[in-house]
Amino acid sequence: MVETNCPYCQFDEYDIIDKNDYGVILPEQRPLSKGHSVIIPLRHVGSFFDVTDKERKCLQSLLELARNELKLRHQPEGFHIAFNDGKVFGDEAETHFHIHIIPRYAGQTLKLDNRWGILANP
Repeated sequence: MVETNCPYCQFDEYDIIDKNDYGVILPEQRPLSKGHSVIIPLRHVGSFFDVTDKERKCLQSLLELARNELKLRHQPEGFHIAFNDGKVFGDEAETHFHIHIIPRYAGQTLKLDNRWGILANP
């Protein structure tokens, strides 16, 4: 099912880094570091707990593929891998489950933003 107002349902085919039958890897539109990407299921689903076993395995496979590709391209020191579950912070994209893979580099502080419920100056 595709939602017309969902940014993760309405991606450009040219932006796809890789894909399989159940999901795609896309560059994050508002990256927190070089190479920041998202893994999304093709089906519009709001929660990790609502994806099917097959979708979960395919998303895991894409996450591993993204990690390997990012290691080759950017040589990060590590990764921050996370997701919000459900419509947590009022962001429209939060209604389409997605996994962030954020490369971490030596000497670079990861500054999370309001997408993660973090306020810069509370």
